[in-house]
Amino acid sequence: CANCQTTTTPLWRRDADGRNICNACGLYYKLHLTHRPVALAKPVIKRRKR
Repeated sequence: CANCQTTTTPLWRRDADGRNICNACGLYYKLHLTHRPVALAKPVIKRRKR
């Protein structure tokens, strides 16, 4: 991810500049119109059991 440097994500997105960003950063940017703080990044992706 160009924002948080993660390498695994369920979905890759693109920001306004065309750089690849992870799903979490893309959704955060869409909601807040600012880049996601690196402090919010989690070390592990949790899967939902459905």
